[in-house]
Amino acid sequence: MISKERVEELALEKIEELGYFLVDIKISTSNEITVLFDKEGGVIVRDCLFVSRHIEGNLEREIEDYQLTVCSPGIDKPFMVEKQYIKNIGRDVKIKTTDGDKIKGKLIAFGEDVVIETETKQKKKKEVLIEQINIPFDKIKETKLIIKFK
Repeated sequence: MISKERVEELALEKIEELGYFLVDIKISTSNEITVLFDKEGGVIVRDCLFVSRHIEGNLEREIEDYQLTVCSPGIDKPFMVEKQYIKNIGRDVKIKTTDGDKIKGKLIAFGEDVVIETETKQKKKKEVLIEQINIPFDKIKETKLIIKFK
């Protein structure tokens, strides 16, 4: 089986050279390799090709066959690394906490806590109540980007 460490080493060489950050690497028992990476502004297909060719050029298919997929993590998938939080500051997200709470709002800061700005419309008043919520990072079960079409 191809080692995750070797794939990570090869992927990072090209990903960092291109200005991206690594999100995840998965290798199945049947040698299906998936490399996920991202950056501010998103991933372009050409860079997926560069990363893929770099990895393929340094693994020997004759020794061990594999299938390789190199792509962005996808906008509908939960955040997997801290850099995804930083990349998405200013965007709307929904967070599920380990306590079972679901919070929607604008991600405004990331550090030891994730800071979300929520808006609640007052029913009888024509006002919007804006509140900042600090959520300790270790209390977050899942965070996803809220996709909006204009």
